[in-house]
Amino acid sequence: MAILETMDGVRHNLTDYGVPILKVAPIDIVYNSENIKGRPGRNRTERYHGVRKLQLTMILQAKDITDTDLLMDQLADILDGDEEFYIYQQLMTNSYGFEMPGQSSFTGALDAVEWTPMMYKRWKVERINNDAIEWKGLKGKRVIEFETSDLPYGETPFTSMELLNKEWDLDQIAWGLGFDWDDDSPQFTFVSNNFMVKNYGQVTINPRYMPFRIALKGSFASYVQIENLTTGDVFRYNGALSEYDTFVLDGVSYLKNGQQVTGQTNKKLISLKRGDNQFSISGGTITSISFDFPFYFK
Repeated sequence: MAILETMDGVRHNLTDYGVPILKVAPIDIVYNSENIKGRPGRNRTERYHGVRKLQLTMILQAKDITDTDLLMDQLADILDGDEEFYIYQQLMTNSYGFEMPGQSSFTGALDAVEWTPMMYKRWKVERINNDAIEWKGLKGKRVIEFETSDLPYGETPFTSMELLNKEWDLDQIAWGLGFDWDDDSPQFTFVSNNFMVKNYGQVTINPRYMPFRIALKGSFASYVQIENLTTGDVFRYNGALSEYDTFVLDGVSYLKNGQQVTGQTNKKLISLKRGDNQFSISGGTITSISFDFPFYFK
């Protein structure tokens, strides 16, 4: 059950071509260790998340012999490009029936299948292995293996700023993944020097390899300091800001009105742990500060 999305935003619903069965494996854990002479066992030096593997099985039903070639070409056009893409899961909410004795086609059974797209989470993947379609008469099966091409986590197709005004959409939000109807409306823009930012995902937001943009406006005479009291991260810009200036931390870039000012900073970064993050801004008075980032899930 899968939907593919190209990097330019074109989506392909694979249920239009058959029954897609997507198996998402757990994330690999990478272990590094060293042996120390005279010490039994081994000393783990680090462990971290590696890649995630996904397997897509397509169950196909052609209408006639000519349709087998047509299905092969259509799937090749979607799946056999050399670019990475996003893949979403779908849930089968009404399953197909089994072929009865004497039946030569399960097209009618496929027509009875109902799908619920899960568009709140996607994985960026690339193909690593591929089998040709195995045809038995007009029935076919193709198995394709993928690996995550960047981060191994499922990510939301929307960012925090797109959650403002709490316009809940079941195609966009899944209950039980940190989003709670009973919570106050999510807030990612603030107008005071002390506030709390909530990371609704399951993974720490690290601007070294994740999109994370903080935009700040305010009046600061000689410096701006942004501190995440929860993580201990402290960023400082040694310079003045007027009410007409905009200061942005965009990943590992530091920008004042669009110009790099790395040399006037302490070159530190701000991260967001899972859950609540308490912030304090010092050096002047905030007019507004916003936090824009996607949410990641294991």
